[in-house]
Amino acid sequence: MPTFYQLKKRPFIVLLGLTILLLGGVAVGRILIFRQELERQVQEDLEIEVRERVASWEDRLADQLHQWLDLASVDTTNAGRVQLQLRKRQAWFDSLYVWRPTKKLVINGETLPLRGSFLYPGYPTREDTVGILANPCLSTARRLTLDPTNTAAQVASAYIEGCASQSVPVRSVAATEAATLLGGVNDFEGALAALDSSGITPDLPIRSGIQQGILPFRLVTPRTQRAQLLLELGRDNEALGLLYDTGLEVTALDAPDASSVLEYVSWPIIPRLRDHGRIREAQRLERRRAQAERRVQAWREIADRILDRPAASGDEPPRFIYDQYAETPFLLYYGPIRDAEFGAGLALDQPTLLQDFLAGMRRYRPFLTITNAEGGWVAGARGGGAIAVDIPFSKTLSHLRVGVRSAAFDRQMGRLQTQWLLPLVGVLGFLVLGMGALWAQLKASLDQEKMLNRQREFTQRVTHELKTPLAGIRVMAENLEAGAFRGEVQLKEMAQRIVDEADRLAARVDEVLAVSRERTVPDPQPFDPEEVSLELIDAWGPRMEHAGIRLHADLHATDEVRGDYNSVRDAVACLLDNAIKYADENRAERQVWLTLKQEGRWILFDVADNGMGVPRSMRREIFEQFVRVEGPNRGKAGGHGLGLSQVESIAVAHGGRVICSEGVDGGARFVLRLPADR
Repeated sequence: MPTFYQLKKRPFIVLLGLTILLLGGVAVGRILIFRQELERQVQEDLEIEVRERVASWEDRLADQLHQWLDLASVDTTNAGRVQLQLRKRQAWFDSLYVWRPTKKLVINGETLPLRGSFLYPGYPTREDTVGILANPCLSTARRLTLDPTNTAAQVASAYIEGCASQSVPVRSVAATEAATLLGGVNDFEGALAALDSSGITPDLPIRSGIQQGILPFRLVTPRTQRAQLLLELGRDNEALGLLYDTGLEVTALDAPDASSVLEYVSWPIIPRLRDHGRIREAQRLERRRAQAERRVQAWREIADRILDRPAASGDEPPRFIYDQYAETPFLLYYGPIRDAEFGAGLALDQPTLLQDFLAGMRRYRPFLTITNAEGGWVAGARGGGAIAVDIPFSKTLSHLRVGVRSAAFDRQMGRLQTQWLLPLVGVLGFLVLGMGALWAQLKASLDQEKMLNRQREFTQRVTHELKTPLAGIRVMAENLEAGAFRGEVQLKEMAQRIVDEADRLAARVDEVLAVSRERTVPDPQPFDPEEVSLELIDAWGPRMEHAGIRLHADLHATDEVRGDYNSVRDAVACLLDNAIKYADENRAERQVWLTLKQEGRWILFDVADNGMGVPRSMRREIFEQFVRVEGPNRGKAGGHGLGLSQVESIAVAHGGRVICSEGVDGGARFVLRLPADR
């Protein structure tokens, strides 16, 4: 990282960087503000659109219901036909109720209330149940059961034959009691025959039987009893079909008739279907039973509360009424018709009505949830995040609310994200590119300054080292010129010293020239790496021994290397030379390991030592020119930071590389990797 001092020397770069950061920050801030405004606008638009859709749906519903009340007022005597028409028009319409409101009559000056009454549906069929059960034919058969000598078949025969000429209700009671006796002794076929004697055939529709004056439970009881007998006989499909058809007919009855037989659907019809794997049929009957229960509740609401109210004025608007405390509340729309002479109510099936509403919401449907006043789920989506927008039904279903989940908002924002995300990405991209360019410029500037400093230090060192031999040569030459040395021995000795100094001078000059020399392999030839290693051992073994260093060699057979023999030898020699230069003088035993081996397509010259080592932070940098590891006890043997740079140049010229890592006991390890000639 650049230091503060280094940055201070480059005010333009610092100023430009701060300007880019400032402009980038302003741009990002404006884009984020724009995103917040976009979010707010999207949420407002979403709420407005859903609110308008809800209001439009409520208007259509209110208009339709008002038209239906007008339709009911046209002919109150044909309410059943009107109910059938309306059920065909809408699946969420359930029942029509028409009644005469409570009125006040004045007779002889006295005001008397005339309680309201239903016109449609009519009141339940009535019968003299006590008189039926007290019929002599039934009493006679029951007395026979007290005598243990009489068999079930005898008593059943007494029921059937004794009551054969009686009314249908009496014969029905006799048939069911006889079937119960025979079923108790496992005479299931006889029990079925007894049920057939009731005068009520299994295929008689329940609604038709009610129109004949038979109570609903007298029509349903023998059916469920017959189904149980069929199950006992193993005729499961026939029995379950009879139960399912019976459940459908019961749940389709008008409220007064359904109220007395809905319990048969809850038991035994639905449990029997579930026990025998008819799950789908049982679920359908469960939904229809709940709908019929709401129909009955609405009818009772009118009978218990609305009929007793005085007749409303003709201009009183219709209204909704619902049972907010029921688990599946009824929903009733009612009001006066025909100038308030009559009252009419439309029972609506709320679950089906809500599904109709959701279907009309189209693309918002997966994100809408209908809740009650307490926030409990009623219909619609159960997931999709928290409810972000809450809209009430203001005209119709005032006890419910429409919730729009946050997933709808997120989807809308996802569609519009290009309006803010692309500019943000663009600004951030330009900011990164700008800062990257500045960083690259700053780094290049710092690297250039570092290189110049290294060259300056190198020049100073080399200049000093060049001056020393030049000064020595000059002094010795002046002494020779002055005749200070006489005699052949002194002259030869002085000449030799001049030659030595000249050699030192030439070596330094060669080292300097090597800096600018481009390492290439103009005429690569294959050679054996083992020969290079053996030559180096012969040359450097005595030197290391003289320096008190023990050299270990481990040479393995390898493929040949194609390149310049002398360059590779010089590169490995430089590594061995460094091992001597940077040996740890404090170690009792200083050692160097030279290893030659092959790994796949690579030939490895591995030179390791237990010397002073190379710091981890400089193991890459030391291959640059003029770089030396400075510090205590380093550099005493000379060197200008050029050797390892030349080693890397040689490695690259041969298509290889050189790596520095930790050696033995904190020493250094250099591995020269060259490609094998295959």
